[in-house]
Amino acid sequence: MPVSQIAIELTQAGGTYADQITGQLRTAIESGELQPGDRLPSARGLSAELGVARGTVTAALEGLIAEGLLETRQGVGTFVSVDALPAVRPRRRARPRLSIAARRLPRPEIDAPRPGAIDLRPCRPSTREFPRNQWRRCLADAAQRQPDPDYGSARGPLALRRAIAAYLRRARGYTVEPDNIVITSGSAHAMHLFAAAHAIAGTTAVVEDPGYALARHTFAMAGAELLACPVDTDGLCVGDLPMQPEGPAVVIVTPSHQFPTGARLSLGRRRYLVEWARRHGAVIIEDDYDGEYRYDVAPLPPLAALADDCVIYCGTFSKTMFPGLRIGFAAGPAEYIAAMARYQALTAYAPGDVVHRALAEFIDAGHFERHVHRMRKHYAKKRRSVTDVLSALGVDAELTGLDSGLNGLLRLNDGRSAEQLCENAALHGVVANSLERYRFQSKPTDDAIVIGYAEPTTTELAQGLNVLLSTSGV
Repeated sequence: MPVSQIAIELTQAGGTYADQITGQLRTAIESGELQPGDRLPSARGLSAELGVARGTVTAALEGLIAEGLLETRQGVGTFVSVDALPAVRPRRRARPRLSIAARRLPRPEIDAPRPGAIDLRPCRPSTREFPRNQWRRCLADAAQRQPDPDYGSARGPLALRRAIAAYLRRARGYTVEPDNIVITSGSAHAMHLFAAAHAIAGTTAVVEDPGYALARHTFAMAGAELLACPVDTDGLCVGDLPMQPEGPAVVIVTPSHQFPTGARLSLGRRRYLVEWARRHGAVIIEDDYDGEYRYDVAPLPPLAALADDCVIYCGTFSKTMFPGLRIGFAAGPAEYIAAMARYQALTAYAPGDVVHRALAEFIDAGHFERHVHRMRKHYAKKRRSVTDVLSALGVDAELTGLDSGLNGLLRLNDGRSAEQLCENAALHGVVANSLERYRFQSKPTDDAIVIGYAEPTTTELAQGLNVLLSTSGV
């Protein structure tokens, strides 16, 4: 059998000669230059060729034999092992083959965290006052229970659905059965489940303008054509809804505290919207993202309490507890909730168990409602501090939307650009969003800044508003 020729070059700076021989032979085998079954020169021949001691070559070959790359055949010689396959050469990384839907996905319009900044953006609750001790005990109790061997219901744990149903009846005047509730990770997730589980593609979805960007993205991703409907100081302008028989399939609305203007949908408009939906066979998606917080106004019942036949009520614990909890829910007619649960079963199997059971206990024990009651008073004080600061600054502006929720709208009357003020403030550690950030198709008729006052301390609010509204742009 012929002897394979392999070029080995030894250098003074390349490490020990044995290591160099081992490394170069290994590379030749792994690259395929030496193939399984190839015969190597004898140790005596290699030592003479390389000018090194025979023991050095023998040590190198024995190392490769121990690795399984070489094998010896009695009286014949040393060969590349039949099990020594060439290493797979790395190929150029393939480009991901994204689906058509994935290629069309918009960039989510989500506020990025800004550690260290005074953050005046909306939808950020204060978590300093959260009753961590009570929550920790509820978590511990839930974790100590014997785990369920089953995956659970796609609707979510029955204990949590019962607790939510009881709470909605007490606090919101909305009666719904636990079986007509599905647990989600928040309002946006609830909308995604609805859009995915129903025939939305090719239909029209009415969205508030300005409004919640993720709601727009969700229904656009599902194939709906978006129809912008303006809002004013009384909420959604229901008179602008289309009147043709084959109208929109769904309307997404924030009636308790319009996002982001803070307007509240009047009772007359609520009734009109419900009758319009029934007349046109449309479904109303009611996003009650911060409806627990009311200050100067009496509560209005949710749309779902007026019309449980055509409203999907979406709630979340992100504003009342903390966003990282990632728990929300949707409630509504049985056939809609059942379809959403079936879709959730296919994509997530079922919601989690331990944290959800802890939340059920947290609600049942009264901790949740006591916390909401305390925070309602706390936020009312912060709201007053905002008005006091603005009054002291003497800014020519109108502050609206503060009678409920966690943010208001500051409409500027002095000709300054809200967008420019926000950009200037960001350079000095104060983060805020102009109303323009939430517009869809409407043309701005005013310059306004959305003021989220829940998370900053009263001192931070004063500092942040001073920087934001400074006439010198400091």
